[in-house]
Amino acid sequence: MSITRPRVTKEMILEAAKQVAKNLDDADAETIAKAYSHPMDGYELAKELDRMYCWDITMSDVEELDGMNSIVGDLHREAEDRWFKDNNIQPPLPIGTRIKNGVIEGICQYSAARYLVKENGCTQKGRFLLIRFEDAVAV
Repeated sequence: MSITRPRVTKEMILEAAKQVAKNLDDADAETIAKAYSHPMDGYELAKELDRMYCWDITMSDVEELDGMNSIVGDLHREAEDRWFKDNNIQPPLPIGTRIKNGVIEGICQYSAARYLVKENGCTQKGRFLLIRFEDAVAV
C-alpha cells in the first residue's frame, strides 16, 4: 500500500489527556500526555505519573486515568476511518487467498481496512483474526 495508515499521534494522546484531566480536578493534560505510552492502562499510567512527577494518586484517579487508552483508541479509529474513506482504500488480496495466518474469509465491517481471516487450524464458527490489509501477504 502506498498510502500509510494513520498511527497514534502525540496530538491524539494530548486530546485524550485533556478529556481525562477534566475529571481529575483539571490536572495538567500535558503532564498526563508526557507520561502516557500507547497502550497503557490506568494503573500503569498512575505509576508513571507518580514516578515522573510524584503525583499523589488515589484509586479514583486510577479509574479516570484508565479511560486514556480507550479515548486514544477511539481517536485512532476515527483517524483510520477518515484515511480509509478519503483515500478509497481497496483490499489488495481477494477473499479466499491463503496468507501466513490463514485464509481470508471476508472484509471487516467494523475496523477500517482489515481482513477477516480464518486462522490456520481454527474450527470455531464465527472466529476470525483481524489482519490489516498491509500486513496480509499471500503464501
